[in-house]
Amino acid sequence: MAKYNWKELEKEFILGNYKSVSSFLREKNIPCTGNTNKITTGWKGKKVKKEQEKSKKVIEKVIEKETTIEANKRVNTKDTAIKLLEKINDSMEELNKYFSRNSKKTKTVEYDYKVGKPKKETTVDQEEIQEFYSIVDRSGLKQLTSALKDINDILNGTNSPETSETFAQEIEKAWRNRNEQ
Repeated sequence: MAKYNWKELEKEFILGNYKSVSSFLREKNIPCTGNTNKITTGWKGKKVKKEQEKSKKVIEKVIEKETTIEANKRVNTKDTAIKLLEKINDSMEELNKYFSRNSKKTKTVEYDYKVGKPKKETTVDQEEIQEFYSIVDRSGLKQLTSALKDINDILNGTNSPETSETFAQEIEKAWRNRNEQ
């Protein structure tokens, strides 16, 4: 029997895509004798163990990747909710602010009495916008309160992305409910 580097052959078998030890030995033109069988005992078990470890690591990597994606979604959801909260705070300051627009057109005609016709026409548009404060708009206050409750639910996880389809749909629903009230 020729001398073989059994450690290298074992490593090649374990790391290769061989179905069985006997098919590996046939491919390498190594005769299957009692001594060969004795040397290769346990190779199949080591290969199975390596495949199990590989599968375990693949699963761990997939879970890690999914966890990162889910964490990023939650961070983005909270960031968006905080931005929306800032917009609501801005709106709160304007609940009692109203605007009045007054438009006035002035038409001036210069008349040429010698000819008996208008000589020159000019039109001046004046627009005045006034800002004034009054009592708080109750329906606006109710809408903002509802939106704040929805944002609180999102930020505290009571309305989490797992229980609904997307954050955008949650916001859309909140605004639709707010506008219906």
